[in-house]
Amino acid sequence: MRTLSYIVASLAIASVVPGCSDDPGSLNQGPGGDPDGPTTLPPSTAPAPAPSHDPSFADKTLSRAREWIDAKMPYCGGPNGGHDLICGGTCERSGTAENTAWDDYRSDCSGFVSWSWGLPPPGRTTKTLAPNDMAVSVVISVDDLAAGDALNSSEHVMLFGGWVDHAKGTALVLQESHCGTTASEKIATFKKIDATTLQISDGRNFRTIRYKNRPAS
Repeated sequence: MRTLSYIVASLAIASVVPGCSDDPGSLNQGPGGDPDGPTTLPPSTAPAPAPSHDPSFADKTLSRAREWIDAKMPYCGGPNGGHDLICGGTCERSGTAENTAWDDYRSDCSGFVSWSWGLPPPGRTTKTLAPNDMAVSVVISVDDLAAGDALNSSEHVMLFGGWVDHAKGTALVLQESHCGTTASEKIATFKKIDATTLQISDGRNFRTIRYKNRPAS
């Protein structure tokens, strides 16, 4: 059971700067970075997301995301056994990360969101998610952001796990970050830029987006 005391303690964790570049079709993008260093929260004790207007969707989405986190799914820009179009080499999954249900998905940041939302493999890219492409997702208001939604930029997308302290702008994010890391969940600090944009502590802007077929409240 995640406790309130842990949530309060977690606020002392330094802000993180998730980064990834996951568009296999672009030769101008390289792997992103997480310069503030790892601050991954233990899956069993990470702060619980804020109540969602649709708990069933949020619970299902975050549960699927945590399957990859618990399995220590390695970041890779291709399916299992396929060419890594982002980091180079071949995508190789072993141990708990080896699962036939996951084989056809890229395990980069947008592949992670795609799996979590139940989208078909190999997964969308940052350029085929809102606001760039509205086929499977739409832009929403920052004020309407709920656990199970996502934050998308031109180079990285991550799941929103819920506000830890809304007034302070701290939130839980779940993601595949960059080459050489595994799926994780972290605390990040944001500020509202406009009605549909949050800025993370390193200055990058993320649009707030939602799976198009998310059940209405």
